[in-house]
Formats: sequence, structure tokens, C-alpha cells
Amino acid sequence: MHKHLYFVCPSDNIEGLIDKKFPDENYFLSSLGNSLSLSKDIMQEVNALIELKGIDKITFILSDDNKLIFDGLRNQNFDNINVLKKLYNNISYYKKLTSKVYREGNIQILVTSNLLNEKIKEMKLSLYDWLSSKVNIDAKIYIRKSDEFKGFPSHLFDPRNLYLN
Repeated sequence: MHKHLYFVCPSDNIEGLIDKKFPDENYFLSSLGNSLSLSKDIMQEVNALIELKGIDKITFILSDDNKLIFDGLRNQNFDNINVLKKLYNNISYYKKLTSKVYREGNIQILVTSNLLNEKIKEMKLSLYDWLSSKVNIDAKIYIRKSDEFKGFPSHLFDPRNLYLN
């Protein structure tokens, strides 16, 4: 049995779904839109938790209809919340990069995947060296319509692969 640490957004409300689909020993850290800053202080706590609980896998998960990503792509109604300013800046950046290439309907999935890939890279750089070889790090997008958790390659992402009719 794996010991698994999930980074989730509380607005997605998917912790129970994760426990049903992945019956490992699961731990959760929540932050709005997975915007948690992996600062030195936070990472000391995360590294200590990984060591204490023997966690061997970390997964960042956001839903395909995450309210904060959706808002960040549209009106940015919550930009007065300090922790969301960086997230909204990143969303705007990825939206600008992707909107020229993909149809509007695919932009939220593509932006979400880019944000998650960013978190994977940040986590890999922030784990203690001796832990980084012991812990597998990935990300998934929860597709509500099909009730599936979809992974994607960190180097290439095609949103058409997520929606299997």
C-alpha cells in the first residue's frame, strides 16, 4: 500500500472521491487552486511529513471545472485575495500563450495542466535531495463528466486526450 500525499483545492471538493478511487493511505494538503507557495518554511513541514509518514507519492490534482482557474481565465473576481494574485498572474500568462493555439473550450484544461506541471517542477526542486529519489511526483486533472482522474505527460499536453466521449 502506498502512502500518498495529495495537493488539492478545497473548492473542488474531491478528497472523498480520491479516497474511493485510490484506497491508499492518503494525506491531503489544501490550497486555493493549488496556489500554495512552496516556500522554505512550508517545504520543511512537507519534507518532515513525508519522512514521518513514509510518503512515497505526491500528486497535485485540480478539477477540469475548478472555480478559481475559471475565474482567473475570466473576471478575476478574487484578485483581492493575496494568495491568488500569483495564481491569477500565472493563469493570465498561460492563457495568453495558449489562446492563440487552442479553441476557447480547451484553454481551461491546458492552463490547468501548465499550472500543475509548474507545481511538479517546483516540488522536485524543493524536496530534500535524499527524499527526491524516494518520492514519485505527478499530477492529475479530475474530469467531472466522466468521473475520472486523468494524468498527462509533463513535457507535452494535448487537451483533446482528456475528453474521451
